[in-house]
Amino acid sequence: MAAVTAVSGGQPALAQNAEAPMLAIIDVQKILRESVAVKSLTAKIEEQRTKYQDELRAEEESLRTADQELARQRTILSAEAYTQKRKDLEQQVATLQRQVQERKKGLDQLFGQGISQVQNELANVAKEIAEERGLDLILSRATVVIVKPKFDISNEALERLNARLTTVALPASQN
Repeated sequence: MAAVTAVSGGQPALAQNAEAPMLAIIDVQKILRESVAVKSLTAKIEEQRTKYQDELRAEEESLRTADQELARQRTILSAEAYTQKRKDLEQQVATLQRQVQERKKGLDQLFGQGISQVQNELANVAKEIAEERGLDLILSRATVVIVKPKFDISNEALERLNARLTTVALPASQN
């Protein structure tokens, strides 16, 4: 500690001369939860997910019907033919399962891309607020235990973000 406060040549310590930093707090999670753009993004993703689920139900029903038909044909098919048809059906099921996983992964990636766009715009908003107010530091609300409301810029940041970004542009679906 002595090294921090004592300076050679009789000069006051740097910390004693420095101005107190101007800071603010921002609740990023609250902003993302309440953002018009994130709500729009969530609705788009859910719409696509519902579409995929409807397609999946139709394909599953088709596979169930094929399985039932194969079960009925078991007595009239040779063992080799039955085994081959069973194998083909199982491959179709495996293919469908892969498609489901790929679509889920694709939707997760789209959501991540959309959230990234919102976060980038929020960073721009926070930077502008910092410049306007002469702030040296903006801390995430998640890292702060107690804060006076006057230091919280979350509502202002949310208002500005909502004014600028009401929807998120996503690439066209691949599937």
